[in-house]
Amino acid sequence: MEEMAPFLDSTDLQGDSTALKERLDRDGYLFIRELLPKNDVLRVRRRLLEKASKGGWLDPKTPIEAGIANRQAACKDPEETYMQVFPGIWSDEELHRLRTHPQVLEFFDSIFGEPTLAHPSFVQRNIFPQGPDFDFTTRPHQDKPNIGGDTNYALWAPLGDCPVNKGALAIAAGSHKFGALDIKVSSGAGGMEIAVPIPGAWVTGSFLTGDALIFCDEAVHQAMPNRTSEIRQSFDARYQPASHTICENQLEPYPGCGSWDEVYGSWDSEHQQYYWKKFDLKTVPLDRSVYEARDQMAFKMAENGEIECRDTLLRIVQRDKDPEKIKKAKSLLVDLDDTSNNNIPLPRAGPSERISS
Repeated sequence: MEEMAPFLDSTDLQGDSTALKERLDRDGYLFIRELLPKNDVLRVRRRLLEKASKGGWLDPKTPIEAGIANRQAACKDPEETYMQVFPGIWSDEELHRLRTHPQVLEFFDSIFGEPTLAHPSFVQRNIFPQGPDFDFTTRPHQDKPNIGGDTNYALWAPLGDCPVNKGALAIAAGSHKFGALDIKVSSGAGGMEIAVPIPGAWVTGSFLTGDALIFCDEAVHQAMPNRTSEIRQSFDARYQPASHTICENQLEPYPGCGSWDEVYGSWDSEHQQYYWKKFDLKTVPLDRSVYEARDQMAFKMAENGEIECRDTLLRIVQRDKDPEKIKKAKSLLVDLDDTSNNNIPLPRAGPSERISS
């Protein structure tokens, strides 16, 4: 992997909304130190590590707060073993409130010049360390095909300190100016990655607790490999001016996490439940043309015995609405697993795909 330059730190621009917007428009990203209150992040980290521990994801011989992964349990979204534990983590009420923290909303309000809508749907990641039997890293991709709607911005933050070698995020600065790029099937976010030379200049850096990376939905980004012994936990949420159009898929929980009533059923408080209903939102359906192209690529790859398409087939089974596609994906998964000696059980079909970044 090519050597990357460090993030351009924009912390000193806080309070100057014009300068922040100009830099965001120019580079496609902002790196802000301590945007989130450290104690709030650490509280959420503890809650999520406890849930990960109960799910068997942490080394039982080490303290929970160390976050040392149980490598024997290594798995990833959308594998069935991952989805058995993940919904309880994603539904955590303190996690949900962290992404709508007043400091975050005020930050985006200043850039947008109007009230901010935090998308109800968001992503929470649990990335196991790389090893001989587990070699997964989120590959270069854009969020736009998954998110749809008008231009929106992600906030990515690790739950705790995250040096580069723990799987920090990297951005191709300036890549947002080149529009939607061609994709190919991948085991990464959304089951796809960029298939053409990536424009822009790659930058990355270490995060301390509370630091955040904000970036445009067409900015190409990837994760660095997690080469530590810890599980890397993070969240990335999306924000946009409340008056702009939002895609319908962004109003639903993450796939596999149930309905909002089910999510909120585990909460102790009604605070911020259905917060987006106070807005008069303009919605549009998701343009699924990129997904459809991805799925046809995956079917062809599976027929050729290429195991790289497995995660995409899993996404079709779990999240597509077309019964015939689901049936075909299940059949191809059986054939792939017989060929590759992969004994991971097939998932049950679930609700349609909503967000996969």
